[in-house]
Amino acid sequence: MKFVLGVILVIFGLSVASMFFPALIGIFVGLMKFDSGNIFGGIIAIIIGLVVQGLILLYIFSGAGGGSGSGSGYSEEDDECPFCGSGDTDGNHCYTCDEDF
Repeated sequence: MKFVLGVILVIFGLSVASMFFPALIGIFVGLMKFDSGNIFGGIIAIIIGLVVQGLILLYIFSGAGGGSGSGSGYSEEDDECPFCGSGDTDGNHCYTCDEDF
């Protein structure tokens, strides 16, 4: 049981770490540049890493990457009922087979 929980925690930790990978790379490169004496390059590397991370998180949480959004927008897929293929729908209800979708 401890092994299973350990594996789950490791997988969870790796997934969280991979989500922040661009920021971690930027900070790592920035620290290496600081050590070599290039302070300006280190600051730029950290800023670029954080900006890329912010853009990725913005893309993920804005719904652009998820594909699941709310609302009742009309699309071409609303022309047919997914149950019977009838075109007699209002976008949410099929009148031929009397099913909501």
